[in-house]
Amino acid sequence: MMKLFGYLPETLFKPLSGPKKHVYARLLMRLYERVYSARILETPLREEVVKQIEIGLSEFGIGSMGELSEGDPEEDQTTSQAHYLAYYRLRDTGWLTEETEKWRTYVDMNPDAFMVLGAITDFGNSRVRVAGAVVDVKNNLEAANREPETMAQGLANAHDTALRFARSMRRILAGMREIEDRILGNPNAAAILRTFFQDFVDGLLIADYKQLKTSNNPYRHRRTIASLAGDMLADAQCLGKIARAYIEQGVMAAGATIATAEERVIAELEKIKSVFEDVGPFMDKIEDFRDRLERRIRTTVHYMDVMGEGSAERIVRLIEQISKVDSDEVEIRLRSPDVALPITSLALYTPPPPKAPPERTRFKVPKQDPYLRAYVQATTEFDRMVRVSDQKLLEFARRQMQGRDAMSSSEIEIQSVPDLFAYRALPNLAAVGRSVRLGEFTIALEKERTSNDWIDVTAFRIERTRTSADAA
Repeated sequence: MMKLFGYLPETLFKPLSGPKKHVYARLLMRLYERVYSARILETPLREEVVKQIEIGLSEFGIGSMGELSEGDPEEDQTTSQAHYLAYYRLRDTGWLTEETEKWRTYVDMNPDAFMVLGAITDFGNSRVRVAGAVVDVKNNLEAANREPETMAQGLANAHDTALRFARSMRRILAGMREIEDRILGNPNAAAILRTFFQDFVDGLLIADYKQLKTSNNPYRHRRTIASLAGDMLADAQCLGKIARAYIEQGVMAAGATIATAEERVIAELEKIKSVFEDVGPFMDKIEDFRDRLERRIRTTVHYMDVMGEGSAERIVRLIEQISKVDSDEVEIRLRSPDVALPITSLALYTPPPPKAPPERTRFKVPKQDPYLRAYVQATTEFDRMVRVSDQKLLEFARRQMQGRDAMSSSEIEIQSVPDLFAYRALPNLAAVGRSVRLGEFTIALEKERTSNDWIDVTAFRIERTRTSADAA
């Protein structure tokens, strides 16, 4: 956000902060939609821009300069017409720029201001289309996985779409509380229903929410996206190809290294994976909120409809009508039996007895779970067993290379779970440079793949490095 103030003129938001800010905001949106975004490759003449401003002011009910003036005497002396006053103000504050070509004056919009208006326009159509976001991410991610050398940009596009999708879903969750307070705080039943359908269902809720309940909706691919991102994270060869393509295609800044590019690729894949793993519980939370809000609205409207005049109000109204009768004797027909009013002490209200104070008890410290220590020890041992370090990899290579100078990945035998994690880590260790030094050994990747009963990985070779002492 701090970069925004370095790109835009300092006076740009001056028309939007004065007394006539709403007029200028509507004028700018009119120019953006009907002039500049409609004819992107054509620069309009000044007369056309002024004419659009004049039409806009007339639609807003402004016909004189006095209705648009903001009290600046120097500015008011430039012209006596309201549309020219608005034009000069937008030009002088940096929204519009003039360019003279021969005898004609063309007016363009500041490019950075044009992008700001585009972003503001998107706010008006900010409802989320979940299915569309899922399709975009899925197609871009599959393209990057299928052709990493040429379609690496697809991963960056999928990452950007996933981020916008996550921000939009967060906006829905944050906005639901505000709309709930606005709806339930209205004392009028008709206004409650109108606010619910306009603000919540139409304005805030997901645009294709009902379609998400169908079996053929692309929303069902969210698990496929998370699984594909996880597979790409585990494929060291694919990560290396995308990282190199990021540098070659200019996705990364000039001078970036392979390691830096690969870190960005891993971060983008992890973000996509986390977003689409969390979207299921997030949708459940929205569904629970919607059900609760609908129940509260039904209950509120129901009691507003059935709640009528109370007994006290009816008695008061009856007494007022009786007082207007001139006769001293008034016959009142009752539906109940002719009994006297309850005037004994038994009819008086008796307050409930006070509650007894809670019984004093001694706090007992809960006993520790006898299995907790064993659970912590077991999880610690498992974490220590599967964690891979350079020392563990070197020990694994030494056990396999006893009495040999070279060995291919297909010849290595996996006998335990620690051997499996060490075996899987060796090709990842050499993924960036295609080979890596590990103690007295060299790990080099090959073009084929190796499969066994445990795992399928990129083929590699372990070779014992010759030193001068070995040669002697």
